[in-house]
Amino acid sequence: MKWTTTNVGLLRGPLGVMVVIPAPHDNDLSKITTDKEYTVEIKRKTKSRSLNANSYCWVLCQNIALELSKNSYTTKEDVYKKAIKDCGHFTYVPVREDAVERYITIWQAHGIGWIAEDAGECQSLKGYHNIMCYHGSSVYTTAEMQRLIDCLVDECNQLGIKLDDSDYIQSLVREWESEQKKT
Repeated sequence: MKWTTTNVGLLRGPLGVMVVIPAPHDNDLSKITTDKEYTVEIKRKTKSRSLNANSYCWVLCQNIALELSKNSYTTKEDVYKKAIKDCGHFTYVPVREDAVERYITIWQAHGIGWIAEDAGECQSLKGYHNIMCYHGSSVYTTAEMQRLIDCLVDECNQLGIKLDDSDYIQSLVREWESEQKKT
C-alpha cells in the first residue's frame, strides 16, 4: 500500500509518539492485522521532473556525442558526466582514508551522473580525504536542471549543432517547473 497524503498528525504521550496518517478508503487497509509486523516509511513528497526536460537533456548529450565522435568516439554518457562536472551541484564529504575507494564505488552506484572524486587530504581532519560528490540530475531542482540544459546548449552552440529555438527550450523547463508545483 502506498499513497500520498497531507495533515499527518503526531500524538505525543508517555510511551512515545503515535503517527496519525489520513488514508484513502482501501480494501488493502482492512487486511492489516495487529499480529503481523509491517514496514512503514514516511518521506516528504518531492517534485518530479518533466520527462520532456530530461529527455531533451539526453537528446543534447547524444547530439554532442555524435559531433565529438567525428574526431574520436564519445558516448552520450561521457557528455552527460562532463556536463554534470562542469555545471553540476556537488558536496564535499570527508571520508576516512582507508574507506575512500569503497565510498566512491557506493556513491557512483546511484547512477550515471553520480560522480565522486578524491580531492585530497582534509586539512582539518587527520587521516581523512575530501571527496567531491556530484549529484545526478535525477535529484536536481528546476534551477539546477536549467543550468545543466544551458551548459549542454552552450556546448551545442560552440560545436555548431543546430537546436530548437530557445523559446522551446525554456518552455520545457517551465513545463517541468509547473509539473513540480502540481505535485
